[in-house]
Amino acid sequence: MSIYDLDMKGMRKALRKFGKTLYGRTVFFIAYLVPFLAFVALVGFVIFAFVQPSDEIFVAACVAAAVFLVSFLIGNAYYYSELRKFLK
Repeated sequence: MSIYDLDMKGMRKALRKFGKTLYGRTVFFIAYLVPFLAFVALVGFVIFAFVQPSDEIFVAACVAAAVFLVSFLIGNAYYYSELRKFLK
């Protein structure tokens, strides 16, 4: 079964099946740990920027936002490539 042949219902079923395995949970943890930490840092920088505005904090928040975006995209690509391998 190919991931490209699935409809929405089949995709949800495949995601649930993959998420119930230890391998699926491990891949999820590995794929989304860095984006989660980058998002927490971004929120912290934004809160700190409201309390103590400065250019350094703004730059750090922009870097954290870029790291979050890039790592989230890479994490998604990794997760779905492993899902595709799991379904073969």
